Amino acid sequence: MTMSKLLNGTHDSTTRKDEPASSLPGCDRSNLPAATFNNGHQQMKPLTGLFLGAGASYEAGLPLVWELTDEIKKWLTPKELREFNKGWRIQGGGHPDEVIEDLIVCLGRPEMHYEAILGYLEAQWRRHRAHALAYHGLYVWLVEMVYHMLYYRHVNNEAYLTRQLSAYDGLRALADENSPLWIFSLNHDVIVEAIAARLSISLHSGFSPERKKFIRRDRAGKPIGEIQAEVLTKAELEKYAMYFPNPPKPGIYLLKIHGALDIFTFNEGEDLLKLLPGAPGQEGVIDVLRAANEGLFYEIPGGHGMRAKAANQICYPDEQGVMQFLRRTLLAGAYKFDARSQQVLPKSMLKHFQQNLNFVTTLVCIGYGFGDLHINLVIREWLEFHPNRRLEIVNPGVRDVPAFLLHLLSQVQITSSTTTEYMDKRASIVRTPKERLERRIGEILRRLGKERGDEARESFARAIKDQAAKGLAEKLKSLPVIDGQPDIAALGDPTMVAKQWATELRLTPEEELQQFLAYLEDILAKGQSPTAGTI
Repeated sequence: MTMSKLLNGTHDSTTRKDEPASSLPGCDRSNLPAATFNNGHQQMKPLTGLFLGAGASYEAGLPLVWELTDEIKKWLTPKELREFNKGWRIQGGGHPDEVIEDLIVCLGRPEMHYEAILGYLEAQWRRHRAHALAYHGLYVWLVEMVYHMLYYRHVNNEAYLTRQLSAYDGLRALADENSPLWIFSLNHDVIVEAIAARLSISLHSGFSPERKKFIRRDRAGKPIGEIQAEVLTKAELEKYAMYFPNPPKPGIYLLKIHGALDIFTFNEGEDLLKLLPGAPGQEGVIDVLRAANEGLFYEIPGGHGMRAKAANQICYPDEQGVMQFLRRTLLAGAYKFDARSQQVLPKSMLKHFQQNLNFVTTLVCIGYGFGDLHINLVIREWLEFHPNRRLEIVNPGVRDVPAFLLHLLSQVQITSSTTTEYMDKRASIVRTPKERLERRIGEILRRLGKERGDEARESFARAIKDQAAKGLAEKLKSLPVIDGQPDIAALGDPTMVAKQWATELRLTPEEELQQFLAYLEDILAKGQSPTAGTI
């Protein structure tokens, strides 16, 4: 068959063409080393796979956990949350004051990031029966806010994203060296999809060939196009292997473990779908994300254009005009894949990560802080199974092997590097001095934050202007003086002199970047206000 499911073992030739072979008894070889079998017979080349945490998308403009937490806390002040609750009550909803105040206390604790806050709401939901619905409602609402913050990082920053994606060009070499290149991601973003589209690398996400179509509408409700998505039913996900090509094909095999901006459940939450770009390149990846979030909606009959709203869901009409729902799959908090909790994303997704991880011999963990216990257990068991397996941890801030892997120390390597530096090295890409300066400046500006970064840009521009003025004053002082005034005519044509001086005083783009970098590093080292800096 041309598109079979990727099996963790052998394929029985008596199987029907449309029957997943992994459903047959005795053919699950998920515990065998990845380099051992290809269809049960031929020895495979050892594969390197990637495991991506939030740090892997940082250089593309996506936030780390504390950056996103800071954004949430600055927006969701105690006053703002109380005002939200007043509005919800006017609409017939709202939550008890003690629940709102409980969340306010959490938001005020500096040691709690947004995932910890969500975990607290989950814990309160489980143990406070009288207010269980209120805590659950706030949890769902806050997860939806996280979705939209990440969503707007994509659709409102397309130009920036397009510029930054070239920094990930080293992924091409990894994809060429490994057929396929397995990528296991905890990230909700669509950065891998955008990189693959930019580099024209084939990408498979494990969904079936079945397609689901939606009508895209403009703000007035007029149909303006079609949105397509690939589908994976609950039965397929629970009982069988996912639809990754087998025999293996060149390209990326992407498994998103914690849900994503472009993955939803439908059919009463039973089945999964993933949006398909309708145009080539990274633009198509972003456009279909925008299309689903802004071009799918359900207008309430007789509501004079009012649209239905459901928490953390997209409402849309089916072919008969009946309201249906796409449920967002972002998985966040302290109870991911916990048997005691409920979640939108099917829990069997963790099983597929565990099984498909066995296809790689070396796993490169990029930008992951090892904060998810369920993930750590899978990685540990995978590494323990065979001494030839290797784990490489790529992170500029990590020096030590995580404690839960110390007994496997000889199989673990630490690489102090950013994501794009690592990919450049793997691909033997040499960046220009200008590119390296721009990358370093971008890193520092992100660390300073938007407000301090903007101040730094403005104060540096003023300092450059002052520096040029001082340089001009020095040149004027060197001229002969007649009647108390500098004699510019003594140098010849005033126009030519002005052009020559302008050239001498003007910094080259690279010199300006070097000075700006030194200026930013000084601010960062001293922890001072940008307005106090000098060059």
